[in-house]
Amino acid sequence: MTIDVPVFDETDSLNEILALGFEAVPFAALFYLPDAKLTLLWRNSAHAVMSASVGADISGMGMFEAFPPSADAEGSDAVNFIRNATDEILRTGKPQEVGPARFDLLSDEGHYVEHHWQMHFAPIRKDDKIIAILQTARDVTEATLTARLAQSHRRAATSTASVAYFSYDPENDLFLRHDAIDAMFGFAPDEAGPYAAPFFERIHEDDIGAVHKEVARVLAAPHGEIASFDYRVPLPSGEERFVRIRGEIATDPVDRRSKLVGTFVDLTDIETARRELQQAVHVREALVVEANHRIKNSLQIALSLLRLQSSKLMMAGGPAADRAREALRAVESRVRAVADVHAAIQIDDDVAQIDLVTLFNRLVLSTRKSAELPEAAMIFNYPTEEIRLKSDTAIALSLMLNELLTNAIKYGGPSNTAPVTLDLEITGDRSLLITVANADLNTTEPSIDIDSSGTGERLVQQFAAQIGADIDRAKDGARVVARVTMPLGE
Repeated sequence: MTIDVPVFDETDSLNEILALGFEAVPFAALFYLPDAKLTLLWRNSAHAVMSASVGADISGMGMFEAFPPSADAEGSDAVNFIRNATDEILRTGKPQEVGPARFDLLSDEGHYVEHHWQMHFAPIRKDDKIIAILQTARDVTEATLTARLAQSHRRAATSTASVAYFSYDPENDLFLRHDAIDAMFGFAPDEAGPYAAPFFERIHEDDIGAVHKEVARVLAAPHGEIASFDYRVPLPSGEERFVRIRGEIATDPVDRRSKLVGTFVDLTDIETARRELQQAVHVREALVVEANHRIKNSLQIALSLLRLQSSKLMMAGGPAADRAREALRAVESRVRAVADVHAAIQIDDDVAQIDLVTLFNRLVLSTRKSAELPEAAMIFNYPTEEIRLKSDTAIALSLMLNELLTNAIKYGGPSNTAPVTLDLEITGDRSLLITVANADLNTTEPSIDIDSSGTGERLVQQFAAQIGADIDRAKDGARVVARVTMPLGE
């Protein structure tokens, strides 16, 4: 910018003429002489406010006397860029633009505060001679520090989280990006060129359709809509990378074009670890299933041995053999109950669980078969809702139920007309209610003992305490009823 100063009389003040029209402008304006001191002539109120020197008379002072630079390297740079701009104006006669450039200012406490400026220097002429220089300045400290902070965040994100930033122009395919993105796709530096096409070509063929569809969607959506991409990148080396993109459409401040801007995140390490963990879980699940299968088979062998021993005792006959055979049958029923649990175990959400309806069905069937009862002599009623328990709880519950069913057969004389009933339900307070009922054939108070030693009673009490269950026995007319209540929890 060149300003031609009008002719003035000797009585006119140079400062007054130079200041004409600059006091009211909203930007900071300062006039100085292009001498060795850069002597200050006049400045407007906006400059005083911007430089935090309101009320100070700086006329006649050297620029670096009125505004002393810091003693460090930044201060030397500040002096140099102003002197160089002045020298260039004297050499070429052309205005100079400088900045953003740092020139720190002294605070009221006497220490320097960081400031950055955008400055314009223009010659003031009279009779084709440069008699002064106009400096206009704009404080860009906040914008400069904000941009610097954003760059720091980007560098930190890139180095610590495999995050890389990009800008993509869908109209001309121009793809501005961090170097880390090229590495994610297996490109050497500068190998892929400035366009996105080579990167699209490396996206997995099963994923590329979804990528194009998402680009089209976000381009048609209002600004602020987030684009989301997760896809695989098979590399020429045979490796496969997993990439996640998050971005949105924004207007580029330079060319005013709408572009997709955002971040690339390399998830390969995370996805690899996830797959390895998933494989380990599958292996563990297979081992649990195999272990339960082997336990069930081992228990079946034990059952066969018990039955063989019971058959020998039956052949031997006599009161002692009958008592021993009854004891073996009690043990057999308990072993069978545990075997039924292991046969019903499933792996669900990384936990060994059992469907209670399936388990109780197994127990009823095996108990009915062992006692040689017709189907109508033992009836199981259950809800349609699925009930799952952890295997350790299910084992204790099944052994308890086995004792109750065996006791009901022993004292109830089940038949088609007087069956043993097993009812399973969930109460309103999310508790499990199990009811075993049988006909009362005894004139005395019924006992839950399975054998004369009272082992069954002790087992029921121990299992109830183990799983936090309550057991209640009562007579209901001509039937004996045992009720087990247990909280289900979550």
